[in-house]
Amino acid sequence: MTRSPRGSGLRLLAFCGLFVALDTATQVAFKAASESVENVDFGLRFIEIALATPALWVTVLCYVGTFIVWMAVLMRMDLNRAFPLTALTYVTVPSLAYMLLGEQLPPLRVAGIAVIITGVCMIGWKR
Repeated sequence: MTRSPRGSGLRLLAFCGLFVALDTATQVAFKAASESVENVDFGLRFIEIALATPALWVTVLCYVGTFIVWMAVLMRMDLNRAFPLTALTYVTVPSLAYMLLGEQLPPLRVAGIAVIITGVCMIGWKR
């Protein structure tokens, strides 16, 4: 599939960065929303509490934003080069979970994140 010149490199980079940011925000918002229903059995009460949780609505908005930005990325880039961008959330989500939520980030997980970064760079590398 041939891409038109309308998608400049800087614009594409901005869309890619925005995609990763929105996708990461979605996961962090999911975690925040899940805390409101943590000890509630699944059922009508669970749904009522979840729907009354602002973090759930932030999650929905982030999902919609992610969808829109992902379409913009795919308009400017082949899927086989764009898809590895989604793996970058394996870097950003654990990093934010560590910084904002106090979750652990053991050395083996850090090594895995380094492997993911290496893989994304290798897949995206132009000859």
